[in-house]
Formats: sequence, C-alpha cells, structure tokens
Amino acid sequence: MRNWRWMCDVSVVAVVAVLCGAAGTRAQAPRPAPLLTESLVGRDLFVAYCAACHGREGRGDGPVSPALRVQPADLTSLARRNGGAYPAARVQGRLTGAAGPDESGAHGSTAMPIWGPIFRQLGDDAVNARVRVENLVSYIRSIQLP
Repeated sequence: MRNWRWMCDVSVVAVVAVLCGAAGTRAQAPRPAPLLTESLVGRDLFVAYCAACHGREGRGDGPVSPALRVQPADLTSLARRNGGAYPAARVQGRLTGAAGPDESGAHGSTAMPIWGPIFRQLGDDAVNARVRVENLVSYIRSIQLP
C-alpha cells in the first residue's frame, strides 16, 4: 500500500510539472520540411532530392549510401564512363522511369525514386515536373569531371 501511495504522489508531481512547463513555454513542434522544394534550380533540386544518396558533390558518397543495398553511382564520372559524352537522354530516362531498370537494378526499381512522376504528383504541375527533371539533367552535366 505504501508503494502504491508513493507512486501516485510521484505521478501527480510529474503531471503538474509537465503542465506547468507546457503552459510556460508554448513551444510548437518543428514542421517537417516540405516534400517539394519551391526552387527549380538544378543544384537546389540535386541537394534536396539526390544528395542523400549520391552526396552533395555527386560522387555516390551521400550519408544514406552505406545503408543501401546497391551503392549510388558516382554521377561526376558519367561522361568519362561514356567515352567522353554526357549521356543526357539516359540520365533523363533514369529520372523519369522511361529507361527502365539499369543493369545493377539500382535505378528504375524501388532502390531509387523515379523523380518525374513524383514531381508531378507532389506539385500537380506537369510543366514544372518536366522543368525540374531537365534542370537536374543539366546540373548533373555541370558536375562531370574530366
């Protein structure tokens, strides 16, 4: 009986402390980041949607990459691996899902989001979805290393 009474006293004190603290601060929970970034700039889109896996510089070393089954591609070497020509159509196909799954199974499967349809669903705007994909393709072209 003594332990039960002690537990009730502690519970009442805890509830009062929580209520007093909550009444004094009125802190709001942080809002989650929006799923669709307002920017149409290629670098901004890359940082928002690609950098977690591919890294901020596109080298395949993003903070999520160690947890992935298939390691993300080093996007800075696409042109070099393609005889010096940047494969813009293939990159666009990977982003939109038009290219289908690649040989590693990383793109076009559940391992990498297919951003074209996602952009359309999030923004409900086919024109801006297309612009986002085009700007990502152009940005990835700009980070090609010799």
